[in-house]
Amino acid sequence: MNIPRQFYGVNYLSRLIENFKDFEQTECPKVEYHTIHSGCDIPLNRKKTYELSLNASCISKFIQDVTTNRMCALDGIAMCSGENLVFSEYRLPYTKSNPHITNSTCKTIVAIATMFAISENLIKEDDTVLSFFPEYETVLTSKYMKQTTIYHLLTMTSCSKCNEVASVTEKDWVKAFLLSDCQYEPGSQFIYNSMNTYMLAAILVKVTGHSLMEYLEERLFKPLNINDLKWELCPKGIERGGWGLHLSLDGMLKIGLFLANDGSFHGKQLIHPSFIRKMKSLHVKQDVDQLSTGYGYQLWHLPNSLYMLSGMYGQHVIIDEQHKIVIATNAHNDKMFPDSILVKKIMDLLMDASLHQPASHILENINYQYLMNQLDAFKKGYNLSLYTKKTLYTHYCLGEQKKNKLAIQQFIDCCWKFENKRLHVDHASFKLFPYLLQGMYQYPPFHVTDVVFRLTDSTWKLCFFKEKAKKSSTEQREKIILEAGICTYHTQTVQIGDDKRILAVKGYLAKDEDQHDVMMLDIVFPDAGFSRIIKLFLLEDRIGIECLEYPDIRGIVNQVIYGETVLAGTKIDLSDKLPQNVRVLLEQKVEPRLNGYLIN
Repeated sequence: MNIPRQFYGVNYLSRLIENFKDFEQTECPKVEYHTIHSGCDIPLNRKKTYELSLNASCISKFIQDVTTNRMCALDGIAMCSGENLVFSEYRLPYTKSNPHITNSTCKTIVAIATMFAISENLIKEDDTVLSFFPEYETVLTSKYMKQTTIYHLLTMTSCSKCNEVASVTEKDWVKAFLLSDCQYEPGSQFIYNSMNTYMLAAILVKVTGHSLMEYLEERLFKPLNINDLKWELCPKGIERGGWGLHLSLDGMLKIGLFLANDGSFHGKQLIHPSFIRKMKSLHVKQDVDQLSTGYGYQLWHLPNSLYMLSGMYGQHVIIDEQHKIVIATNAHNDKMFPDSILVKKIMDLLMDASLHQPASHILENINYQYLMNQLDAFKKGYNLSLYTKKTLYTHYCLGEQKKNKLAIQQFIDCCWKFENKRLHVDHASFKLFPYLLQGMYQYPPFHVTDVVFRLTDSTWKLCFFKEKAKKSSTEQREKIILEAGICTYHTQTVQIGDDKRILAVKGYLAKDEDQHDVMMLDIVFPDAGFSRIIKLFLLEDRIGIECLEYPDIRGIVNQVIYGETVLAGTKIDLSDKLPQNVRVLLEQKVEPRLNGYLIN
């Protein structure tokens, strides 16, 4: 199995081991943003499939497939044909009002900003990176770093040894990049590295005198009617560039349309078409996997002349330029491009000739209504596998509501077993928040040893107590209070150190393989797109505790431990290079199984 392309250039072993360390960190850094919030995004005009010469039945089969396939783990999906919206929908607790992080899809937006700067003669592709930061050049600056140009950053061919780990370990990312060496001569190898994109952002801030968001606001975001977005900043106040942009599905569609239309939108040419065409051209050929055929300026080429903006865990914008169709997704899966099931299914839809063969007007209208019902059921979190064309939608909804009402009562009945009691874990603890939060944002680990429960009229309130510090047994223990909606998500803002996070929490009942009741607690970070699930197994005198994380970091760890990685086109087998004790540590940390008991 190959490591996802998004991790090329990362020091996997050190990053993973650091991520799973139980360190005594008390400060929680606040994530800073540059924002544009001048109102809601103005949506594209919605049209029905028969008005756009599209086959609704073909799209319905696709929606049924991707919304019910757990490997896709879909959070939101949108589709447009030309500048007309076919649909745009989120699954609760995800909403348009709290834009999902796009991860690496924003790399392409940095490339667009770079093309604007080139068109304005602010920079040239053959400018060296060091020429913008001469203060960092020393007698020790490597020969290859002196050769690195903007073109190498755009095409991921800088071969820099400064990779994503620097974003965790360093305060000055520009300095870390320029003082590092290159693995190979720039231009000789393709090595995917998010720090290349960050350096483009840093250069643009330097030459324009504005933040990246300010520079793009009048040139791109406002003309595209994208009015609500935010971009995470590095410690020096520069947009992270390669990741950290929070953008709605509608905004993602519009970026795709801008590219498909060679830089125009609503009939207005925002940049000369030649710059966007050059950006979309094939600059690096790919033969590592069957999906990608090559790389342009911060975007991926796919078979059949498709191309894509791609971000970890299922944030994609896939463009069929021939038919001017764009599909955008948010997800939380662990199957990242290039082996993404979600990407393959979207490609299959776009390459299906029947997509452009609508049925008769009457039948197409019926099929379109069925498609809209499917998307409404997806939004509500209903079991879409139970809904067919033979089922009256109102009856289907009543059935789902009836099941939900029964589930609520069953969950409340189980809650009384915990009411005003304390769950204590002996000689162990479990982690409240995902490891991804610690790895991506350097949050301190919040290890829980005790939980107190209280049932209210509409929520299940849980107070999580952090384990006592080893240095002091008298110090008052930290606690975090969460309110779980009963069989529905309850959204709240939680203060974690200096930072605030929006959480959506749901409690519901499930069954284990022996048909015993299991209390499920789903803690979702909607803007980050990942979650922690805490399972409470109801045993006779004890409570079994199991924690999971989505995206499933177990799958990512397995790819590192048992699979192969690709560095500069050379496959490296890592399966025998991890000490056994490290393997055991990672496996136990990812999916802990603990025992606790209730105290009155």
